Amino acid sequence: MARNGFKVFDTDTHTGPVMQLLDKYLTDAERAKLADWKQFRVTNTGADHYKDSTTYSRGTRVYRRVLGAAKADESRAAKPSLVASGAKPKKVPSTLLVDSEPSERVKDMNIEGSDAHLMLPSGWFGCYTASDDVALEMGMYRAYNRWMNDYCSAYPDRLGGVALISARDIPGSVEEIKRWSKSRWAWGIEVYAPYGMPLDHPDLEPVWAAAQEYDYVVALHVYAASPPYAPGSMDTWENRFLQGSVAHPWCGQRNMAALICSGVMDRYPKLRIGTLEAGHSWLPYWMAQLDEHAHHDKVWLPELKHKPSEYVTSGRYFQSIEIHEGARLTNAVMDLVGEDILMYASDYPHMECHYPDSVNDVLAWDMSEGRKRKLLWDNAVKFYARSGLK
Repeated sequence: MARNGFKVFDTDTHTGPVMQLLDKYLTDAERAKLADWKQFRVTNTGADHYKDSTTYSRGTRVYRRVLGAAKADESRAAKPSLVASGAKPKKVPSTLLVDSEPSERVKDMNIEGSDAHLMLPSGWFGCYTASDDVALEMGMYRAYNRWMNDYCSAYPDRLGGVALISARDIPGSVEEIKRWSKSRWAWGIEVYAPYGMPLDHPDLEPVWAAAQEYDYVVALHVYAASPPYAPGSMDTWENRFLQGSVAHPWCGQRNMAALICSGVMDRYPKLRIGTLEAGHSWLPYWMAQLDEHAHHDKVWLPELKHKPSEYVTSGRYFQSIEIHEGARLTNAVMDLVGEDILMYASDYPHMECHYPDSVNDVLAWDMSEGRKRKLLWDNAVKFYARSGLK
């Protein structure tokens, strides 16, 4: 399908999935370990598909201070703040329903005008990085990957995702990359590293090598309100507004700078890297900032073959947009850094998405037809080449 003559590739959408969906993919030993997680269990009552669906909140922070107050308000609900309380979203689809029935997701895609969805897990899934049990963490990622394989198989031309990778289990992670290397659904990898472990750590070299060998992209997605937190995003003064608005761009800037400037793209010259859900209007400034500091702080970097900005414009780096940044900023970024980097994204089905208006909102932007086609489809197809979409 196409909306007004434009095909649309949504490069940042989400799944849950709740434990009821993953249970059959777990081993008995993994289920037994989760029995000890009772204190971290979150039961979502009143759901329209699973009455009492289960997720976990281990390591998730609580925010109680209203901006401008001298101290936190201890009377505020003492529960993890996974979403912005008090917000009044537009019509937001039920994550439980679309995760349970891929046909329900495709119905929403047809309503909105989206041809393909790249899916990533919702924020709570990073809670396993807050545990010392690496075997359980890796077991949960394997379960997620198997579930995604089944889920996407119903609509292989429209649904795909990322294989989850643990930075604390490199052999197991490389094995997961190989396991799904001939699958249709796995278009990239997402590496979960625990708090404090840099993405440029040399232990991860086999992961980057395997990603290049099997043509997986490296998706750098950030989660502002749940683990794994980035250094810097932890210091937001107990305020959810600061956490949500500051942590996303900072994490995106930090992640891409670490990989590019550590020479990963030199050592793996076919590897493609993309930053998702971190905004995009900061990109030109950040490229200039990295070039400047790579020059006068070069003693802290390995020898690079190019300036950091040249890796960004090399055709191997991509970045998803945030719709609220609008046509003016998006055009400005494309004017400054070229038309071959930015990709359309909606954040479906999270409450920040503009569903069912996301596609129409971007189609209405004052932008040339050729530029709009690259933004909505062409750049994503180049990035997620494993999708097989053209």
